[in-house]
Amino acid sequence: METPFGAAPANGDETVVSVTALRGAALDKIEEFLLRGERHQAYHYALDEKLWAHAMVIASSIDKEAWKEVVNEFIRADLGVKCDASFALHGLTDSKVLTVNGREGLRVAYSLFSGQGAAAGKMLLPLTCVQVMSISE
Repeated sequence: METPFGAAPANGDETVVSVTALRGAALDKIEEFLLRGERHQAYHYALDEKLWAHAMVIASSIDKEAWKEVVNEFIRADLGVKCDASFALHGLTDSKVLTVNGREGLRVAYSLFSGQGAAAGKMLLPLTCVQVMSISE
């Protein structure tokens, strides 16, 4: 199957990674927050609803920290994976843990784009999983 740009995906993987529904009620809520001048509440609500584009646009009008928060949440939600079951044996699983899943390059790039600097390297393999792997060896 071809992509919108004409070429087939290099690895042939067409697995759906993420699907988000945009409901009118969510847009109404964001609009209400914005009409009251509550941009922080608006972008937090958009984050909660996983409405990344809305959260990014709103956060970009606030400050760099808000922008970083949205990008980090996006990375965790759409590009991250949880540690596998072997990590659960040690009681060290974390719903926000990122491990190797082939998207490390995107995680690092997006972290750099959001101004994370050297901290973007943590997106390659976070300490939590590294600690667990050393315990299990």
